[in-house]
Amino acid sequence: MKLLTALIIPTLLLATANEPLITIKNNPVKIEIQKPISKVSFGKGIDLIVKALGLNIDNIRFIKAPKATDYVVKADNKAYYAQSIIIAACNGIKLNRSMNPAASMTREQFAIGLNEGIQGTGNYPVNMMWLQVNDEKKFGQGGLASVQNLVKFNVVKLENGNFRPKALITATEAAKMLNLAAAFVKAHREANVEGRTYEEVTLTSSAVNSEVNKIVLSRGEKPNSGYQIIINRIVFTASEATVHYQLSDPKSGNSYLQVITNPKAETFIGSMYKIKLQKD
Repeated sequence: MKLLTALIIPTLLLATANEPLITIKNNPVKIEIQKPISKVSFGKGIDLIVKALGLNIDNIRFIKAPKATDYVVKADNKAYYAQSIIIAACNGIKLNRSMNPAASMTREQFAIGLNEGIQGTGNYPVNMMWLQVNDEKKFGQGGLASVQNLVKFNVVKLENGNFRPKALITATEAAKMLNLAAAFVKAHREANVEGRTYEEVTLTSSAVNSEVNKIVLSRGEKPNSGYQIIINRIVFTASEATVHYQLSDPKSGNSYLQVITNPKAETFIGSMYKIKLQKD
């Protein structure tokens, strides 16, 4: 993971012939679109994801200067997106070497890149409950899982239960996702700066009956019995249930069993609710 310590991005006007004019401002990051219905090319999409999330390669030392064509053979090493292709490839965004940077991106392709970009900025708690997406059969490899994550991160909202994965993404749609993604990363980064660390907490949901699900939160394997996870409360809205939890770690001076443990907490929630996790 190669990451700026703060999302400080100069104001940029990103435009080429037949490309949407897109403005990226910092403090906080804000993406503005002047041509809302314009389509977004692969080169533009990757460039926006890298800049909006503040990805970089500052801590990488190369034996030879990298080129965009090292990662995408059809790239133009002098194009505006060239450096971003290098940065994306070095931060976990999987690029198809044969892709055409000038080709238009689909909503699914943009979502995959954005999800991989977010994952390149850190580890975030995410529940494992599978969300219903009505047009899931239209997704290719990796697309549905990426959209599942983005929905849980509140970066993407489904449209009547659909995502329209094969539709070309517009500049307006891309900007909305990028603004929400930048805000998500910034919020979690600020929490870490305040001294709170985020570790992965997984959520599993299993049906008790047709109306109730058993919800289990897990911290994964820990080296002793001093680790706990506690559900503090559940906040309900008409369609969502937010599970507030806290983590407890071993306290200095106390003795604990030196055995591998898997701290868990469980509760029961109606099956009609979408589950969200919130660390207190």
